Parts: sequence; C-alpha cells; structure tokens
Amino acid sequence: MAVVRGRLAPAYPAGLCAFSVYLRGYHGALAEWLGASARRRLPLADRYALLHWHNQVYPREVLGLVDIAALENGELGPLLSPGTLRGLEDECVTDVKAQTRAALLRVLQEDEEHWGSLEDQPSSLAQDVCELLEEHTERAPRISQEFGERMAHCCLGGLAEFLQSFQQRVERFHENPVVRELLPDTYISKTIALVNCGPPLRALAERLARVGPPESEPAREASASALDHVTRLCHRVLADLLFQELQPHFNKLMRRKWLSSPEALDGIVGTLGAQALALRRMQDEPYQALVAELHRRALVEYVRPLLRGRLRCSSARTRSRVAGRLREDAAQLQRLFRRLESQASWLDAVVPHLAEVLQLEDTPSIQVEVGVLVRDYPDIRRKHVAALLDIRGLRNTAARQEILAVARDLELSEEGALSPPRDRAFFADIPVPRPSFCLGLPLLLGRLPLSRLARPSLACLPRPRPPTLVRPRAQR
Repeated sequence: MAVVRGRLAPAYPAGLCAFSVYLRGYHGALAEWLGASARRRLPLADRYALLHWHNQVYPREVLGLVDIAALENGELGPLLSPGTLRGLEDECVTDVKAQTRAALLRVLQEDEEHWGSLEDQPSSLAQDVCELLEEHTERAPRISQEFGERMAHCCLGGLAEFLQSFQQRVERFHENPVVRELLPDTYISKTIALVNCGPPLRALAERLARVGPPESEPAREASASALDHVTRLCHRVLADLLFQELQPHFNKLMRRKWLSSPEALDGIVGTLGAQALALRRMQDEPYQALVAELHRRALVEYVRPLLRGRLRCSSARTRSRVAGRLREDAAQLQRLFRRLESQASWLDAVVPHLAEVLQLEDTPSIQVEVGVLVRDYPDIRRKHVAALLDIRGLRNTAARQEILAVARDLELSEEGALSPPRDRAFFADIPVPRPSFCLGLPLLLGRLPLSRLARPSLACLPRPRPPTLVRPRAQR
C-alpha cells in the first residue's frame, strides 16, 4: 500500500481516486482470507495471533500509513464482524480454561510427589502456577481491554479451583501419620515451603481481580480463603511442634525453684530463639503472622500456671518477690520477641499488669490496675481476677467484692459486643479452677432468699487441692 500510494497512484488522474480503489481491494481480500481462517478450528496460539493482528497490527502498521482522508469517511468497514471476533475470543477463553486446569493439576501432582520425600528440594509450585496463568493474562490485554478482563476472570476462576485442590492436599499431607514420622527438620522445611506458596499466589489473585470485571470478587474471596486455611494449618503445625519441645520448660514455671533460678525461662528463650532461625526461611508476611501467634501463645503458656494457682503468696514480701520475677521474665520475653520482629506489642503489658495486681497493697490502686487490665484485654473474666486475688492471698471479703465489681461492671458494659478476633484472644485460652465457695457467696447476697443461704449443701462445696505456699526465706 505504501508503494501504491507513493508510486502507482500518482500515475492516475486524481479524479479516479486510484489509491482508494487499491485499498478497498486489498482490504476486501484480507477480510475474505481472515473470515475463512476464523471459520476453521485454529490452535489457540493461532487464534491469539489472528486476533492480535486484526486488532493491533493491521490498524497500526497498515492503516496507520494511510492518509485518513483517503479512506473516504471510513467506508472500508471492519475486517471481521463483531460476532466473529466475539466467537474467536469465546473459543480462546474456553481453551484456556481447559488447558490451564489440566496444567495446574499436573504441576500440583508433580510437586506433591516430593512432599513426603526425605530430600529437601526447593518447591517451584507457586512460580509454575504464576507462569501458566500469566502467559494468558498478559497476552489478552494486548488484543483489547475487554478481552483482557474476560481472560483475567477466566484465569482467576481456574486459580480458585486450583487452590481448593491445593488446600485439600495440604490437609491430607498433615493428616498422614507416615509424613509425621519424617525427620523433624525435613517436616518443618516441607511445611515452610507450603506456606511460602501463599504470598505470590495471593498477589496473583489480587491482580487478576483488579483487572477482571466485578463478578470476579467471589473467585478472589475463594482464593484468599483457601490460602488463609493453608497458612493457618501450617502455622498451627509448626507452633504445636515447637511448644511440644517447650512444654517441659513451661512445666517448671511458678514453682519454688522458679523464684530463685532462671533455668526455666532461659530454656524457653533459648529454644524459641534457635527455632526462629528455621522459621526465617518463611516469606515475610506469613512469618510475621506466625511469630505474632508464637508470641501470643508463649505468653498464654507463661500465665496459665500462674492463674491455675500453682503457687500462693503468704506475705507482702513474697508477693514482692513474685511480682519482681514476673517483671524480669516479661522483660526478657519482650526482648526475645522484638529480636524475632514480632508486631504483637499488645502482649507486652499483660504480665506487668498481673505483677502490679499482685504487689499493690491498697484496694483502690488494685481496682485501677484491674480496670486497665480489663480494658486492654477484654476477654478477661471475673474468674481470672478472682484467681489472681487468690494467688496474692487476699481473703478480705469486702475488698474482694470491690475489686471483682470492677471486672463485673466492665463485663456488663460489654455485653453484646463482639468477641476479640482469634489472634487477639488471650485470657479466653486460660481456664482457671472453680472459685472456692467463700469467694462466690458474697456476690450471691441480695439475689437468693435467705432460706437458701442458711443451709448450703456440703455437696456443692468444691474440694480444692492444697496450694503450694511460697514462704519468705528466714532472716539471718
């Protein structure tokens, strides 16, 4: 066409519009050839090429060289009708859906075969999935924006289906007793590799949802849900393995030796610090979530034996010693988790608050501290506060009522409020023994008839085991 315009058309009289005649003939021949090609069952790659040439190459590299005025007000018309173009796009979407489904299941099967092996091979599952889908999601928008949106929606649906299969296979992997008999380091490495699939696949789902139409949102939510489930499962497995190793150290807390020896906490801090080196192979987002959960769970396991009454304070001096040790341990744990880059700073104050309740002497100050504790940790209940008062040896009924009333009033003010999310739960994970009869009786006064209070049944009285009394050391 460039040669016709530059050399041949000038040889004709201007009134004949020779270039327009040649252009219409060229355009008509192309339309006929493309229409015949579109009616054939072309391979996917050829349909991509035909659509790209029709939508991008021909307008840019052929018609772009032609003076628009010479086209006689656009009388050329389209090479292919809108219906034909839509049919080609439909065929592409159908083929991509079928081919990617088969390819994704194949790479999942190949990767799964290595999960139970003793060899610590790096996984390329997430990279393979991204490459399979991005081949189409990057090619379609070059043809047209609308086609790019349709392809993104198609690939996002395929990704959501794949991730549901991935979730099911990860569940089977962790339920398999043979797998749990692997060497611990190998099992941990495999689990970390599964977690590391999450961030790139989540990012891919987010990109496809942004490009796709609004109806892509359910597929994005399904993808995110499957990845969240896999991450939580793997985190729970890793945390359970770690706390099985830590449990002997936690069993030594809140005993007489704990007051005078840092052995138990040193064991906890040393084990957590060593295991964190392996966890650093996890990508940043899931690592932060796991370390925050380890932080929360470590503090829960630390506070649990305290509130279960493993020790009782028999004097102000003992309370001071216990409170001081609690603060020292809290500071050491805080330094550890800062080094591990935990973002769960809301946990740092819980043990110091408990220490303050133990050491404070006057009731109003204790009430204020309990109020702060309930405000910062809304899942604490009166039974937890009562257990803390038992530990500090507070037997004065009036004082106990005044302090417990603070927790009761805040509980009542929050009735109907939503419970804190699972990752912000703390005291809800710490059951405490049933309070003794004398603790609950004052709170019942005014609610029950005196005839019922006159002769309480002996059968309803609990039979607590005698607590371990931590007595102050004799003065020399």
